Amino acid sequence: MYPVNPVVNRPFVFLVDSPNHNDLYDGYSIGMALRDALRAIRIPCFYTLATCTANFQNALNDRLPDAVRQMQLDANTNAIPFVHLCMHGSQPGVGLTDGSFLYWQDLRNLLLAHNYAKGHDPYICMASCNGFNATNMASAFDSAFSILIGNTGAVLQSDVTVAYMSFYNHLFYKAANFDQAVQAMRHASGDHNFFYAIGEQVKNQRLYEMQSQFAVNPWPNPQPSF
Repeated sequence: MYPVNPVVNRPFVFLVDSPNHNDLYDGYSIGMALRDALRAIRIPCFYTLATCTANFQNALNDRLPDAVRQMQLDANTNAIPFVHLCMHGSQPGVGLTDGSFLYWQDLRNLLLAHNYAKGHDPYICMASCNGFNATNMASAFDSAFSILIGNTGAVLQSDVTVAYMSFYNHLFYKAANFDQAVQAMRHASGDHNFFYAIGEQVKNQRLYEMQSQFAVNPWPNPQPSF
């Protein structure tokens, strides 16, 4: 029998940066800083500066599948993108450089490009304030992400940069699991509001909540007369 070549996993960071105008005033953003730091420690990183919705759409629809193709050298290679979104966030969504705003469902629709490229939900790293609110992309019928990492509140730019450097270092070089890597984020940054969520668990919780509500009130609208 012919020997079976094992599948080689090739994780990489796909970083989309959309800082506000003040962040770009001096020509350098925290997304660029993270890009340079990751490359310095030999973690593959694909960087896109997306200053408007069209750029952002292009990054996910075209550049992400292209990055997967570049990393997936042959049939025995499994390229694993970590979609890292560096931008300003709020509870209902994220804002881009030009002032346009994406609600969580808008972001979900764009992230479907990852599903088409890889056949499964993405790993999402939200480098923004209120990034953990991106769990609202998930519904009772759609998990939206495999794993999502983010902060539950406002976060300093210094803290989010240090936190994600530690996160990626632990995942890529320390054989850490997600729980250990997120714990490292908290210790490194001193911000204990970084969390991770598993998409399938969020989906199941939403389904349970919907079913529980339906059991209490099976006819939320007036019943039809026959």
